[in-house]
Amino acid sequence: MNLPSHSSAPRFGRHKGRPKSPRHGAMLIMIAVMIFAFMATVALSVDIAYMHLTRSELRSATDAAAKAAALALANSQDRNAAVSQGQAIGAENEVARSGLRLAASDFSFGNSAQEASGRFVFRPNQPPFNSVRVRGERTATSLSGGVPLFFGKIFGVDFFEPKETAIATYIERDVVVVVDRSGSMFGQKFRDLRRAIRTFIAQLENNSVEEQVGLASYSSSASQDIALTRTLGRINSAMDAMPVGGATSISAGISAGDGIIRLGRSGEFVERTMIVMTDGLHNTGPEPRGPAINVAAAGVKIHTITFGADADRSRMQEIAAIGSGRHFHADNGLQLEQVFREIAATLSTILTE
Repeated sequence: MNLPSHSSAPRFGRHKGRPKSPRHGAMLIMIAVMIFAFMATVALSVDIAYMHLTRSELRSATDAAAKAAALALANSQDRNAAVSQGQAIGAENEVARSGLRLAASDFSFGNSAQEASGRFVFRPNQPPFNSVRVRGERTATSLSGGVPLFFGKIFGVDFFEPKETAIATYIERDVVVVVDRSGSMFGQKFRDLRRAIRTFIAQLENNSVEEQVGLASYSSSASQDIALTRTLGRINSAMDAMPVGGATSISAGISAGDGIIRLGRSGEFVERTMIVMTDGLHNTGPEPRGPAINVAAAGVKIHTITFGADADRSRMQEIAAIGSGRHFHADNGLQLEQVFREIAATLSTILTE
């Protein structure tokens, strides 16, 4: 029998091995991409952490410069001195391993006033100048320049340019207290007043700002008892020695207080406040509204206090309105003490926004 020329049996040895799978190359590419992504993530994390640190340093340096400038402004009443002090303190605070350099144009001056909500609002270029706003920058156009990044070039970013703003307010006041020493104050009422004034002085001595305080008093006529002073104990001593008796001339008391406050510091830099207290009715001398208008026209805020059932609340409320201040009423000695404590607590503050 003749066999066929070919066999259906499988043939071996035609191929030396299987062909390589394309998945091996794809895996290598994927690993390379993952390594690159990991390194990029690490680089990005380093720069992000550095950016957060730099921003925190810039905030601290800007705050410090603003506080220093505000304090210098209060002490010197000189804006150039405030700028110099702010620049010096800024340079002492490192931002991205170098002191923060501030230009004079980075400082602006204005007034911060407290709204009914308790929030302070900064009004640039408005006297009395009690606030300094500082613009702290590490930008290409600032004196310190931008902040170089470690790996930013990978992403096409060479510099980080943070900006911060701080407002520091240092409110100093010249305060004149005008008290009623008419005959109706004789006895327990005047003892209550002395105690309330002591509370007022103690509260001021605990404040962060050293106010200057003066004292005027009135009955049929008025006297300037203590000129504006930082030695607040003198106010208590004058109250202890004060005689009581006579009629009630509120207008004379306001005029006497005005005479004291006009000899104080400039209203361009210092808040000026007058506190007028009475337990009775105005019954001699000119109408008190006239002197109150003159005081208010000079930029002095007037708070008024009525003490006891016989005090003229309506007239004192009007005087407070003229002076853009508040009117308080106390029925007894404890309430009078609380009124003076409340006024003292609002007279000075330091803050940063």
